[in-house]
Amino acid sequence: MNFQKILFTVLLLCAAIGNAQLSDLHYLPPLKQGQNNQAIQQQAIHLSTPETTPFTVNVYRGTNPAILTSFTISNTAPAVYNLANGDNNITLVDNAHTGIVITDAGLRFESTGGERFYVNYRGRSGSQAASLTSKGRTAMGTQFKWGGVPNLGTHPSKSNTLGIMATEDNTTIDVFGYDPNCVFRSGNNVSALTNDSYQITLNANESFVFEAYLGNNFSLAQSEGWIGASIVADKDIVISNGSMNYGRQANNSNRDAGIDQPVPENRLGKEYVFIRGNGNANGWTEFPLIIATQNNTAIYVNGATTPIATINNGEFFEIPSSNYSSNTVGANMYVTTSKDAYAYQCMGGSTAAYTQGLNFVAPVNCLLPDTMDNIPDIRNAAGVTVTGGVTIIASTSTPDANITVTDGNGNVALPPANTVTGTGLWKTFYVPNLTGNVSVNSTGPIAVGFIGFNGARGIAGYFSGFDTVPEVDLQVTGGGCLPTAQVEVVDANFDDYQWFENGLLIAGANASTYTPTRAGDYFVRVTKGGCTYDSQPLQAYYCDPDVVIRKTANQNTVGNGNNVTFTITVESLGRDPITNVVLTDVLPDGISLLSASQTKGSFNYPNWNIGTMNSGDLETLTLLTKVSLPDIYTQTATYTNTISNAQDQVDANITTDDPSETITVNFQAPQTVITNRRITVRVNKS
Repeated sequence: MNFQKILFTVLLLCAAIGNAQLSDLHYLPPLKQGQNNQAIQQQAIHLSTPETTPFTVNVYRGTNPAILTSFTISNTAPAVYNLANGDNNITLVDNAHTGIVITDAGLRFESTGGERFYVNYRGRSGSQAASLTSKGRTAMGTQFKWGGVPNLGTHPSKSNTLGIMATEDNTTIDVFGYDPNCVFRSGNNVSALTNDSYQITLNANESFVFEAYLGNNFSLAQSEGWIGASIVADKDIVISNGSMNYGRQANNSNRDAGIDQPVPENRLGKEYVFIRGNGNANGWTEFPLIIATQNNTAIYVNGATTPIATINNGEFFEIPSSNYSSNTVGANMYVTTSKDAYAYQCMGGSTAAYTQGLNFVAPVNCLLPDTMDNIPDIRNAAGVTVTGGVTIIASTSTPDANITVTDGNGNVALPPANTVTGTGLWKTFYVPNLTGNVSVNSTGPIAVGFIGFNGARGIAGYFSGFDTVPEVDLQVTGGGCLPTAQVEVVDANFDDYQWFENGLLIAGANASTYTPTRAGDYFVRVTKGGCTYDSQPLQAYYCDPDVVIRKTANQNTVGNGNNVTFTITVESLGRDPITNVVLTDVLPDGISLLSASQTKGSFNYPNWNIGTMNSGDLETLTLLTKVSLPDIYTQTATYTNTISNAQDQVDANITTDDPSETITVNFQAPQTVITNRRITVRVNKS
């Protein structure tokens, strides 16, 4: 989205996740496991609803217009759809269905009268288990990031997967931004797909499944190189993602399954509360992972004013578990980001390192719903009994006595609340040992998840729905690009406004209109009736091409023979694409190149050939070098080198470049050592 468009409909943070989980329409794209029955064998899909009047839900498979099966459900009568085991080519595909367009896989659930319901997939094998909750219509969108956590260790079943399902005919989907060394399966060949990007065309209800197989051959590219890859479509699609199986100990075969269904990028937020599971204090299975959707996304933990990390579009950061309020189940962590980001959570079902589960976590906001009714048969993981417990995030303005939990045995006593460091708005609870159908009711906003385990099986699910809130319409005037563009709120009827640039508050920008002064990411924070909402971001670009190049070094003063890592970035801040982009970096004598890696294109010293860059693209080249003094040298040396850029378009140079780095190499004076009246001179260059 850019300033060329004349009218934007920008949803508020809360509206973005509106009606997630609870919906009249659900899609379950198929996924891929590394070996049949190793991650998931037995499978069941649970349908539940808060509706008291029974209604019918029809289930469809792939592109087949015929009803596969139907269920009648109500609040007191949820339903279970039991599937064929393992690679049934419905929810899990075999090798032959991987890496190609398929028509016979994936499921669609639709109520006949528009009634809303939950769809929760649960699967397990002899030692693994997983849960995935469909996000309903809110899962439909055009721009996503491939999510999950790094897959460590080795085992023949370790595998990472992405399932894509189209909702309309002639949908073009581009997948890009993964590690160039990451490869994907097609048929029996686990490394058949080797391109740096893929374009797929799907018709309604067709699917495409990627598998980044890890197996017994660990590599960083297969372990984590797929995390943060972009999935961009020209019409609405739905994705599911994660790992089947994955491990959290290096050099170990420990494994479990972890999958979930995210929402598109325009339906995310900036404020998250995480509740710790049963994982061990070592932190292997207990941590949040943040994926950026915009450059320069700062991550703050527990109210800190200094970010724990700053990441760019498509990059991820794993927040150490030491930031939880304690090492026990039910502890919490408060995380905010300067720009909208994906948030995943790895949780332990038990203290064993091989019982992890994966949740896609929704942001908190003051218009979360006050009811979660219900999680059906919480201890049933596709036929095996697991422990049953729920996590609850609640508003601090809601008295504890106004929050009730019920299960198959009736009302359950609520434990004392845990305070959340860094915010006075939220408190958390962990309620263990539940059974049967579980409901949580409150007089204020809540978010609910569940965790459980059985032996080596761990399972986790984020089960809350979200209410719809008003939209904020932004209109762009003044030509649609800088320097004349202005953004204004259409039909402005909010109490207060505050504009932000690149996640930072713009002092004095408190009107319903704002004129950006430079390229960047902008959003408006509005207040209505005591609740505060953030709009989705807009990217402001210049009318003329503006190529920004920067070079940094990890150290600028070194000894002779030491290594220096240079990081070179190029960013396009112009409205239109730029083509045939090449950066040149000629290293001076005294600095030798050891290795190079880049996020896009190819590097053939001294030229980095990037190709085409679109608005907002930021690419990185990393050079590992060695510095040295001439053989006979008795003083400190200084080396300066400068990068340059070339492209088909003329660079307007609106933004100041930083293309040079200077490295000082220290010379150490010779040491004179007297040995047996003979003078020995030792010359050190370090």
